[in-house]
Amino acid sequence: MFNEPIKEIMTKDVVTVTPDTSVSKALGIMEENNFHHLVVVDKKDGVEEYYLISMRDLLLAHNPEEEVARLMYKAHCIHEDTPIIDAVCEMIDAGQRAAPIVNTYGKMVGIVTDYDIMDRASRSIILKDTPVKKVMTRHVITINENETIGKARALMRDNNIGRLVVVDDDGKPVGIVTETDILTKVLKPKRRMRAGDLKGEKVPRMGQPVKMIMSSPLITLDYDASVADAARLMKEYDIRGVPIVKGNMLKGIITRSDIAKYIADLKKGAMIEVEIHGEMDEEFRDLAERIIATEVKKMVKHAGKVHWIKINIKKERDKGGTPYYRVVTYVKTPNKLYVGEGKPKASLPKRLEAEGEDVGYVSGKERWEFIDILKESLESVLKQIEADFDRVNPKHMKRLPEKE
Repeated sequence: MFNEPIKEIMTKDVVTVTPDTSVSKALGIMEENNFHHLVVVDKKDGVEEYYLISMRDLLLAHNPEEEVARLMYKAHCIHEDTPIIDAVCEMIDAGQRAAPIVNTYGKMVGIVTDYDIMDRASRSIILKDTPVKKVMTRHVITINENETIGKARALMRDNNIGRLVVVDDDGKPVGIVTETDILTKVLKPKRRMRAGDLKGEKVPRMGQPVKMIMSSPLITLDYDASVADAARLMKEYDIRGVPIVKGNMLKGIITRSDIAKYIADLKKGAMIEVEIHGEMDEEFRDLAERIIATEVKKMVKHAGKVHWIKINIKKERDKGGTPYYRVVTYVKTPNKLYVGEGKPKASLPKRLEAEGEDVGYVSGKERWEFIDILKESLESVLKQIEADFDRVNPKHMKRLPEKE
């Protein structure tokens, strides 16, 4: 589905403006058409050059009558026959959420946005089988509904994010506030928020509670849903992020950028289906997943292709009741099944004495944390893959120094 040409999902009728268009007029066009980006066409010596402007840039403009030429930026254009998955990679590399689509002669024939990508992602078989918890961001920045709009803006700026989940005093998610909400409702409102709405006091707009501008009720997605489900919600409601919940508990958030990056990683071969069986303490999960992702990239680099990875985790207890882990990793490539194991090492024998007499020696186990055992298991497989790679590609091996 992502191997089809980008022209299959592009919008053919492109609304454009020229560099001398005023900020206020461009904003009006974007609001009327519910656009987040506009293409600016600049003709020089009969040749068209394409630029982009975003609503955010326009809303931050100081003078509504200034020309968009001061705010536009050169657009990275994508050829109409480029596969969708390659186009997503190009957009991410260019840092763009939209891109003009051009033909062989460099003439614009359409535009594609991350909204179009979500439409295709919502119908992807691969993403229907990908749990949202695998792609979402687990550490969610939140703000209490009674905190100020100014604090919300500062949190977004400090964490380089475009939205905050709003929670009540019990920590329950009740809404969401975005950078666009602040820009359109506070900094550049269509109608001014009247000071004094809060207990009749003259409160500065940025000092009012964030619940006054948040979107509510909150659109959420269940923890057990798929990435395709998240893309469908974003497309249906034209939103950029969806909080992930389990019951009333906030577990994470997924954005359009998260999904686009995941699609790009599919192209790069870095995202391999990893099945984890057995017990894993929740406190280790985030770090374990990051370690697995890092090691998988190394495996793909040397193996070329990995079909699947299975990790079996077994938590055991010794006679004294102390827990320890055993981890076995299976990695299937086109040519071989690799197996690596991580387990506690036997410690040095210890002398036992009873009433001053030697009664023998016993061997214990080194108390390795789960993460250490996991690393050993993954690194064991990686060493095997690297050894096979070096055997097939001897020119990549380091030359040993000659003996004098």
